[in-house]
Amino acid sequence: MFNRSTLKHKKFKLRRFLFGISSLLIIILLQSINNYWLRTAGVILIMVGFIVVINRLSHDRRRLLQLVTLDELTGLGNFKAFQDRIRCETQRSIRRRNPLALILVDLDKFKNYNDTYGHRAGNELLHSAGQVFQKAVRTMDGVYRFGGDEFAFVLPETKEDEAYYVAKRIRLLFEALPNRGTVTLSMGMAIYKDESLDNFFDRVDHLLYAVKAKGGNCCNFEYCESYPHKDTFRSYMKG
Repeated sequence: MFNRSTLKHKKFKLRRFLFGISSLLIIILLQSINNYWLRTAGVILIMVGFIVVINRLSHDRRRLLQLVTLDELTGLGNFKAFQDRIRCETQRSIRRRNPLALILVDLDKFKNYNDTYGHRAGNELLHSAGQVFQKAVRTMDGVYRFGGDEFAFVLPETKEDEAYYVAKRIRLLFEALPNRGTVTLSMGMAIYKDESLDNFFDRVDHLLYAVKAKGGNCCNFEYCESYPHKDTFRSYMKG
């Protein structure tokens, strides 16, 4: 069974095939034309057609990639986008020896919010959360929704103290939302340690659910030797 985007993609592939056959036939026909200028005009038309097809193919490819990796409700990346990004960033962290932070966020009491205000209000809250989460980080950072009310923040070139203040900023911006009701945030945060992706994710996930087990509304991060200073926070957010 195909969805609409798949059918559209296959139809476009068929159109490209037909265009290629048509172009070949036109080239063969052009060989029988003795007039130089007519042959030249025919070749130019074929080249223009190829440029149009290539541009359309590039546009459709970008659109298809967005459909595969974008969470439609929040405008954030989805779980597949998160997997691709975290895999890329861990490899870069190993290669360049740069720190990499991961923050996992879960919305507390979101089910109660849905039961009280309805799923439409719940979707609006998720959309609002996605907007403020994007504002909480730099453009080089990644924010993803990989579950119903679960989010991930991938922060390359970010040390413990910097990630701590990002988590604080996430919480403050979310708490300022006028439609959040009694919903709060539980967060887990850790720094990559040249390990497997599963182990890295599990470490942060365990920190998150340790918060959930104690009632939520807190950030649980691994101990860091450097105490976070305000100056560090300011310089980080300027990036």
